[in-house]
Amino acid sequence: MKQPFEDLPTILNSEELIEKIIKEVYSIDESDYKKREILRIKRARRISTRYLENIVRAFPSIDKIHPFYREMIEIIYGVSKLKSLLGRISRVARIIKEIAETSISDIKNSNDLNEMKKIRKAFLGRMASLIRKIEEDLSDLSKIREKLKDLPAIDPELPTIILAGYPGVGKSTIVRAISSAKPEVRSYPFTTKEIIVGHFYSKGKKIQIIDTPGLLDRPIKRKEEQMAISALNYINGKIAFIVDVAESNGFTLEEQKSLYENLKKLLKSEIIVFFNKVDIANNEKISKAELYFGPCVKMIATKGVGLNEFINLLT
Repeated sequence: MKQPFEDLPTILNSEELIEKIIKEVYSIDESDYKKREILRIKRARRISTRYLENIVRAFPSIDKIHPFYREMIEIIYGVSKLKSLLGRISRVARIIKEIAETSISDIKNSNDLNEMKKIRKAFLGRMASLIRKIEEDLSDLSKIREKLKDLPAIDPELPTIILAGYPGVGKSTIVRAISSAKPEVRSYPFTTKEIIVGHFYSKGKKIQIIDTPGLLDRPIKRKEEQMAISALNYINGKIAFIVDVAESNGFTLEEQKSLYENLKKLLKSEIIVFFNKVDIANNEKISKAELYFGPCVKMIATKGVGLNEFINLLT
């Protein structure tokens, strides 16, 4: 599945757009002066309005996209702010059309060559001024585009396993072990690293597995991080919280339990706990982990031990 922002076009800044328009306008070769001035205005109108309308149209309808991706827009920029921004760009396109119609009509009604030239120059000046007024909007839109198009191609409707737990518990090992294809690595808001999305089949169904380094692997402190985690609630999935029962990753069982409790407050999906690295954990640590989390599936992800039970419980 392609994510809805994959094909967003490159956004020119105001001066780049104006330069493109002017270059095209003055390339017109027409001997009849009146026709030439009218054609210049028509070409400027066509290039400017088509470009502005196309970049607005290229953005998927915010009200129709899946709530998960709508939440991504909210986190990255703000849904209402983006709607207003796109509205301002559309409005400029409409105004340019109106000014062009008036200018063309004025040239048609004139027989004075100097007056026709002034009308055309005045139109181009007003058009350029209008485009410059949305420079900040075009700049913001370009930044939004860069962030949105690099989002992972997550299918929010697919059955999904979302991995959680401190760094070093074995999440990436699990993804590599059960994903049939090379996992996709893409950016995600407010993560310190790129997230990993893999796929595999279980019980005749395609399953999506997601690891989010820098997000579900540490205590959450910032509001923006909470929003990024909350967006995961729109995905059709279960959370697999992986515990390093050997504490070999440098995080104690108490710290891992605290992270688990922290995530439980933010995630609505079912959370299932798994004990990894049981081969290097002593009985005391395993017993302590069971005291904190209750009996859980025991795994040695590096050797594939427990992965079938992992899959069966989550799919």
